[in-house]
Amino acid sequence: MQITAKYYLCTVGAILLAMLSVQACSSSDGAAIVPQLEVGAQPWPTGAALTATTATPTTLNLSWPVPAIDPDTTMLSYEVAVDGRVKATVPATQSGLQLTDLAPATTYAVTVRARDAKGQISTPLTASLRTAAATMAIVEYRTLIHNGLTRKYRLDIPASYTGDSSARLVIGLHGGGGTPDGFANYTRLPAAAGTHGWVVAYPEGTAGPYGLRTWNAGGCCGDSVTTGIDDVGFLAALRAEVNARFHLTTTALTGHSNGAIMAYRFACERASDVEGIGVYAGTLFVSPCVPSRPVSLLHIHGLADTNVPLAGGLGSGIAGVTFPPVQAGIDAFRLANGCAESPVTTSVNGVVTYTSVWTCAPNSSVRLITIDDANHEWAGGLDTPLAGTPTIKVNATTEIATFINSLVKPPPPGG
Repeated sequence: MQITAKYYLCTVGAILLAMLSVQACSSSDGAAIVPQLEVGAQPWPTGAALTATTATPTTLNLSWPVPAIDPDTTMLSYEVAVDGRVKATVPATQSGLQLTDLAPATTYAVTVRARDAKGQISTPLTASLRTAAATMAIVEYRTLIHNGLTRKYRLDIPASYTGDSSARLVIGLHGGGGTPDGFANYTRLPAAAGTHGWVVAYPEGTAGPYGLRTWNAGGCCGDSVTTGIDDVGFLAALRAEVNARFHLTTTALTGHSNGAIMAYRFACERASDVEGIGVYAGTLFVSPCVPSRPVSLLHIHGLADTNVPLAGGLGSGIAGVTFPPVQAGIDAFRLANGCAESPVTTSVNGVVTYTSVWTCAPNSSVRLITIDDANHEWAGGLDTPLAGTPTIKVNATTEIATFINSLVKPPPPGG
């Protein structure tokens, strides 16, 4: 067997430590650094290399040779690490592994170490391996365990994504009774994501006894509220999972109806995890709402919406909920963002659209767009026969896309 030592360079004079003759060096703060000794299995064959036999936009198929083994022991397993984190441990009978859940056109530092039955660990085989670029948008259907529940989400990865750049994360929340695919379809959000290079996650709410998927957004809606589903925690876990895989700059939530109400709640309770929310036909349904930092807000609402009335009151939908007025949510975020009390309001002749913009602290904004005769259906979206035909006077997806692309991370507290 071999004994290998990790050598350290002292501040004054470079001292190479003999294999079993150890002298401590001092770190920059004066603390002693003791070389760590590592017992190694027999070395890898001459010219051994860790390679990727195939590479797709989200996978790498690894292959490595078998190291020589001392006659008095057997090979036990291989440990595979990606970017310094252990990804898998595979049995000695397996001299390869498929790495999955990777990002397109991204270079990874991959390391393989062999371990024998005596606990001896080999020196590492290392390689920089790159996934293939995507030629079209990738759509994945994934699961995440949260609070003992198997939660589902759809993940859209744009063809333009590379690990050499960065992208925005958008989380799209369907309405009560909706689905991730349905929301993506009628909002046409995938087309906007492809144009702007966003990574978009479409999570799924939980279904009650009648199969209707809803979000626990506070006072609404359905069985997710009565059973106390922790959707705030689920969305935070989802964000963390996606952020661990991609190079992402900002996070924005968008949502419709119950999904819009959920976006409000998340921004109230997890402000540090989101830079802005762009919503349609929702309202704030938690109190108090005191975000820990500014979160930008774009709210779009139809004046003819009876499901979630702009002025508040009993909605006409199946939820049977009395909603708070939209202005209550506007005011909560206006205060959190340090905005002026009175907005600047403009109207568009012929379209009868009213836009109110509040002057806020740097890197934050609050804006309300109201559409004269628009109903509960997503403005400018595909027709879904639930609450009438959507208005074409305003395209909510276009407005929200412009808003998302304007978001920047606010400075840290005191920064």
